[in-house]
Amino acid sequence: MAFTGRLGTLLGPLTTTWSVPDSCTVHLLTCPTCAEGFRGQQCVVRSGTGQAEDHTNCWPPATQKAGTPRYPFVGWGFYSPGLACPTGYTTACTAEHGGRSEWEVEFTMVPGETAVGCCPEGFACTNRNGNTCIAVISTDAPVQTTVATAMCSGSEMVNLAPATFPDIITTTATASSGGAIAVQTATRSMVLLAPMFQLNYQSSDISAASSSSSSSAASTTPTDRTSSSTDSASSDTTLPTPASQGGLSTGAMVGVGVGAALGGILLGILAVVLFLRKRKRTESAAAGHDRAGGPQTQPQYYAAEPVQKDAQYWIGAPPVELHQHQRVAELDDHQRPELPAESDGVHYGQGRPGI
Repeated sequence: MAFTGRLGTLLGPLTTTWSVPDSCTVHLLTCPTCAEGFRGQQCVVRSGTGQAEDHTNCWPPATQKAGTPRYPFVGWGFYSPGLACPTGYTTACTAEHGGRSEWEVEFTMVPGETAVGCCPEGFACTNRNGNTCIAVISTDAPVQTTVATAMCSGSEMVNLAPATFPDIITTTATASSGGAIAVQTATRSMVLLAPMFQLNYQSSDISAASSSSSSSAASTTPTDRTSSSTDSASSDTTLPTPASQGGLSTGAMVGVGVGAALGGILLGILAVVLFLRKRKRTESAAAGHDRAGGPQTQPQYYAAEPVQKDAQYWIGAPPVELHQHQRVAELDDHQRPELPAESDGVHYGQGRPGI
């Protein structure tokens, strides 16, 4: 019976990969020859008999507000935002609000929301008394499947061992007429069931997860890390890009950029210092050359040599004294002697003054 359109219980967020306990991967059978086993359960005593029931420890952690579900869970609830399937689980089906759906979704969604069904590797999504994962191993299956099986004895798991399906079983039957016992052998198919984890998310949840993980990997969608029969390597399915990528991380690239900028600044400062030192040395060398007798730029009339010649001329002349009966001659008050416009005896800046 399928259950759909239920509001469901918000179990909380699931944005990181949760590790499923090993005991939750065991399929409990109700009898040795039964053709159905359910995982994610525990053994409890009901009416004096051990039987299998859904186990909350086999579900990702839920908030306290989610409460404790009653058996059977019938799907229990959903995780939101849900971005990562538990270990051993993978994205088996998806659905969009008001759009496509790959299974009969048990719990309702809001506009803009996407739902993902997380199931064990090799399982498919179904709605059997609520969200359920199913794997049918038929008698004509091309390959056999090995899983862990056990039975309940009181509150304990017994006969825990790996079992390969399909397998050959022996059954006995008592004839009603003569009391004869008939022994029969048959190939047994197996139906494996597991709890499905419904994860709901919106595009804004993906953006928020991507921005919060800047020094590491990109955000992941519901995914798993499991080993299959063809590939034993573990990997995560991510949205929108793989969780593990090569190359530098964001922090490393920022560090490289800052280092390059600082290096460029230091090189620029060093170049300026070297240029100033070279310029200072050039100016010092030019000044030293001038002091050592290099070419002078002063005008010729500032040269010391003509001044020295005039000084020697005047200093070397003997003193002349007037005779006591001679009178000092004076120029006439009305006479203004003027020098001719051009005179060979006039020199400017060097030589003797004209007479």
